[in-house]
Amino acid sequence: MRLPRMLLTFLLTVIVGGIAVGACLAALVPGTVEVVTAHHYTTKAVADLSALAEPSTIYWNDGTEEMGTLGAQFRDPVRIDEVPPRVVNAVIATEDRTFWTNDGIDLGGVFRAFLKNVTSGQIEQGGSTITQQLVKNRILTNKRTVNRKVKEIEDALRLNEKFSKKKILEEYLNTIYLGSGSYGIKAAARRYFLTADPGAALPRGKRLDELTIGEAALLAGLISNPEGNNPFTYPDRAIRRRADVLRGEVDSGYITQTEADAANNEPLPTIPPVKEQRPDNYLVAEVQDQLLADPRMGATVKERTDKLLKGGLKITTTFDHTMQNQADDATNNAKPQKGPDWISSLVSIEPATGAVKAMVGGPDFAGSQYNIATHPIGRQPGSTWKVITLGGALQNGYSPNDQVDGTAPCSVKRFGSVTTNNAEDGGGIENLWSATSGSVNCAFVRLSTSVGQDKLIDLAHKMGVQQTRPTQNDQFLTLSIGTVEATPMEMATVMATIADGGVHHKPYVVTKVVGPDGKVLIDNANDAGDRVLDADVAACEANVLRGVVTGGTGTNAAFSGQEVFGKTGTTDNRADAWFIGANPAGSGQQLATAVWFGNRTGQIAGAGFGGDSSAPIFRAFMSQALANQADNPLPDPGPVCARPGQFVNPDGGRGAQVPVDATQLPTVSQTPGVSTQNTTPITRPPVTRPPVTTPVTTTPPTTTTLAKPSG
Repeated sequence: MRLPRMLLTFLLTVIVGGIAVGACLAALVPGTVEVVTAHHYTTKAVADLSALAEPSTIYWNDGTEEMGTLGAQFRDPVRIDEVPPRVVNAVIATEDRTFWTNDGIDLGGVFRAFLKNVTSGQIEQGGSTITQQLVKNRILTNKRTVNRKVKEIEDALRLNEKFSKKKILEEYLNTIYLGSGSYGIKAAARRYFLTADPGAALPRGKRLDELTIGEAALLAGLISNPEGNNPFTYPDRAIRRRADVLRGEVDSGYITQTEADAANNEPLPTIPPVKEQRPDNYLVAEVQDQLLADPRMGATVKERTDKLLKGGLKITTTFDHTMQNQADDATNNAKPQKGPDWISSLVSIEPATGAVKAMVGGPDFAGSQYNIATHPIGRQPGSTWKVITLGGALQNGYSPNDQVDGTAPCSVKRFGSVTTNNAEDGGGIENLWSATSGSVNCAFVRLSTSVGQDKLIDLAHKMGVQQTRPTQNDQFLTLSIGTVEATPMEMATVMATIADGGVHHKPYVVTKVVGPDGKVLIDNANDAGDRVLDADVAACEANVLRGVVTGGTGTNAAFSGQEVFGKTGTTDNRADAWFIGANPAGSGQQLATAVWFGNRTGQIAGAGFGGDSSAPIFRAFMSQALANQADNPLPDPGPVCARPGQFVNPDGGRGAQVPVDATQLPTVSQTPGVSTQNTTPITRPPVTRPPVTTPVTTTPPTTTTLAKPSG
């Protein structure tokens, strides 16, 4: 039977605030002076419960299947009607046997604690009920002072009037810490106890309704001393504490002695849960990185971090589970070398939106915490950078029919005696159709200085390459053959810009973020992007890049059913091998994909040419990802590809200088994808090329010969 509210108030006043009683007690017990002056009981309403820190859940792009969590605490909130009686009974029998009938405090416990505390003059015993524990954890603090203890009792009385018993118990079960980083009863059950479903490859954590009597008792025993009674570190203590809980359940009539005996013989869990809740793969890590940098999550880093790790957000990503599996398969099984240090990275983007559909950042993320696909400084992209040079040239009035000198070695007056070389046979005067499909270094070196490297650097930034040296003083001869590092994400974005008709979309991995109240915090749908190239320029360039796949250095990227276009790239000593490419827009899925292959430890010779190493990985992924998709045609080459050709002057502009009599020049075919001449052919085998022996220097001295494989 509950005591009347006024009587409770009177008793509380006598205990903690009565002046006369306090004076008498003060004469008898010195410690009482501190107690009676600690707190003045008021009629102020109880404060609201503080919000629980909840982890954010990350989903694949379908919004239903989980791919990970991010949080400061492992917590999985549960409704009280989802908690089975055997769990409730274990907690009640252990922490507050009078919970269902008391008024938020246990008077007997309060008196016992009071007498002990006033004797010592400080808080030594608490006598805390479940309601008091909830007040301590969600309204007050854990500070052990007389004043805080009195406030705890006062607020417990009021909380008991404000909420139902079930609500108080629900909040309590979601609040308590149970060791090993587990907050709340549901998360603890899932993390401490594992079970296996029929046919499943891996075990999973138990649901609350799957817990045995012994497992429920073990969890209840952790509440008072979560780490001291931990079954993984102190199994003997855990067994003794479980026996205490079971004894209390028998005394309370919740279970029989036979059931207690059986529960005492249950084995303890043996696989400890991880204590840190941090990204365990590069997909989740990339989600975290992008959200922590997004001002829509908060004005400061702390605000964004708290919201992400404690706010219980629902985060839907752009990642397609099927495509991710296909990307993992391609990078693992289609790479040319199988040693543990030879690895591949892949990024595939939806050009029309910037949504990243699949990403392979490399193995052993848990150990290295490094994502090759996105983390600076990246790797030298080799001749994939020629995509930027070609786009810049066409945007500035050049034509793929322009004639350029590809003879090696090559130098330009403004760079003094600095030279570089071709990596393949051939050279001479040829048009840009041929120079692109054959990836002729010296042709693109002269084209880049003709257009102006400042313009190309500016375009590279607009297309998504962030690390390119931005000032004219930092320009150097080998800019257009890829000596400045870039990431696979950046190079995929470059190709996506061409594939979307010259519109650049910033790549993103989060589609939507929704708060626990259903409020949408972030929605990345319908990004219009920024036009960085004219649509006619992008259409023409796609046609030129198609020739790389049909008859140039990238024939290994071709597969039936899609007219893909792209560009190979190789760095000195064949240390980095690349292929970037896309399929045309139209009905069905369009993807722009970048593939890098190399050694995880650094620029180690042996990756091979991009057309031999990375193009097959690209083909393996794209042929799966685009299976049964419409075979859309390339965009019409349009007026840009129809521009009449002129001669490229490496010192600036078109047609200003003609190196030889034009009547003596071979006429190069202007047919897309064809690199033949009507006189002596320029041969550029896509696979067999002579080795390059001279290493590249990214900041060349005044007398250096630079060599750069392009393929």
